[in-house]
Amino acid sequence: MKSNSNATRCAIYTRQSISKGLDAHMNSLATQREVCSAYIASQKYKSWTELSQRYDDSGQSGGDLDRPALAALMRDIEDGKIDNVVVYKVDRLTRSLIDFVRLIDLFEQKRINLVSISQAFDTSDSMGRMVLNILLTFSQFEREMIAERVRDSLQARKRHGKIHGGKPPFGYQIVDDELQIDEHEAEIVRFVFAEFLRTERYIAVQRAVTKRGYVSSMKPLRKGGLRGGTPIPPRTVYSILHNPIYVGEIKGHERNYPGRHEPLVSRDTWETAIKLTKARRKPKPHAKGTEHFLTGLLKDELGRPMFVEITRSKGKVFTYYTSVATSWARTHYIKAYRTHAGRFDDLMIAALSELLCDRTRVRAALKKLGVRDEELEKLASLGLDAAKRLSEMPRPKVAEAIRALVCEIELGREQVSISIRASELKRFIEWDDVSTFGARPADRPLSDARFDFLIEVQATSTEKWMRLNISPRCDELDSAIDKPLVDLIKSARDAQRLVDAHRELSIPDLAEKRGMRPSQFARLIRVNYLAPDIVTSILDGTQPQELTRKGLLSSNIPTDWALQRRLLGFPVPEREPIVQRDTGLWSPKSGAQ
Repeated sequence: MKSNSNATRCAIYTRQSISKGLDAHMNSLATQREVCSAYIASQKYKSWTELSQRYDDSGQSGGDLDRPALAALMRDIEDGKIDNVVVYKVDRLTRSLIDFVRLIDLFEQKRINLVSISQAFDTSDSMGRMVLNILLTFSQFEREMIAERVRDSLQARKRHGKIHGGKPPFGYQIVDDELQIDEHEAEIVRFVFAEFLRTERYIAVQRAVTKRGYVSSMKPLRKGGLRGGTPIPPRTVYSILHNPIYVGEIKGHERNYPGRHEPLVSRDTWETAIKLTKARRKPKPHAKGTEHFLTGLLKDELGRPMFVEITRSKGKVFTYYTSVATSWARTHYIKAYRTHAGRFDDLMIAALSELLCDRTRVRAALKKLGVRDEELEKLASLGLDAAKRLSEMPRPKVAEAIRALVCEIELGREQVSISIRASELKRFIEWDDVSTFGARPADRPLSDARFDFLIEVQATSTEKWMRLNISPRCDELDSAIDKPLVDLIKSARDAQRLVDAHRELSIPDLAEKRGMRPSQFARLIRVNYLAPDIVTSILDGTQPQELTRKGLLSSNIPTDWALQRRLLGFPVPEREPIVQRDTGLWSPKSGAQ
């Protein structure tokens, strides 16, 4: 729809596949924009005006729609800010025929005209759309031919005994496009093989390399400067023992090719090492063979992706979602987050089912798509049916549906954050339960509206033990223990034991046994809902001074531990990395006791 001034608002979209040359005064993006801008100026008599917002994608392939500037363009189209999309050539918009059909369908729904400057056509008539489809078919063919040529070129280099570019393998350096031995690193390679043949253990070799203090040699970079001089990491040691480059071969896709470089170890040494590595390979279940489906969606609150880890104990197999061991986490001694995979999967299914049953949240999510009035109320009323379908679906279909619905899950210490794709939520509510419900990634750049919600739950553990924010009391701490508060905690526990022992009695009967009014007894029981760190603080005498027995007993204690801390005046734990203290215990940096 056009603006009130009847001006035709034109957005220029540009794209180039490589990032090289962006700092030049005139690059591909600038050239495309200049030509498009001149054309828009020539259409001034039609009231065409160029929008100041830039939609430039650099270093982005045209083979898919996952591009930042294109996503921004689609958002502005949905918001009604654009009338015409102007491109230099249609392949700048996309090289995929399927993606183009989806884009054109959206343009037609929003009454957007697509204008290509160097390929004069208009998508408002059938002839223009036919010509456009023909151009896109050849663009996609060209893209596939380029990919095949690159693969053939790499394969040809390997057949001739040459590596296909990139950094030279450890132990070598590139001189005149040939691999030459780096004597300093070659000594390390031979030491690694010798130690592995002697110890037959990867860890023993890694420790020996570390003990020797080996570092990589300094090598010049293409853009100037040097790299290297760093300790040898474990992954380099492992890769050395599995790379046929050191016996004079180039690793190919299906076979190895004889190389033109000089080998660093003998054939006998290499074959013996390969036999040992094969003998050490123990068959174990693979994460892809499990039914856990949140890999790729799940990460911890520090931003580390989480993957499925499989462990064995006493003949049993256990699966966990575990944080990736990033280099910065190792540098700062930050341990991994873990959560039981099966229980966490069930938690996510239950959370999504509860979301679908919550009419308020369903309406809020659908409003992000611009759904209003009768359609909004109709879809919101179908949420209960959608929740029932989700809970009754077989596990493989549930996994497929959740991977479509969920954009991201973030696991925290005391809560889980879930981000839902609003467009997929609408599609799932409308789903007929006959066809298969799966993700449609090509549609996502057309609408990236999300709905985020939190689950207050402690689902994480650090490494292999569960965490609880309780630290031992310091003997040197001069604390004045509030005896009435401590007695209140003890009385609450006694009352809870009475409830557990007499489940057949009502609250008035239990209160009579304690010599209390029912309302007093109920408030006493509620004290047992306090967070463990709050109870520990009261027992140690480190609670806020304004907290009294009367104030605690009369307060409305919520079940949310974070809200309890704020309500009762306790310091709220900061969400900082878990660091190792001198005591060897792992706990968060916070004021909680």
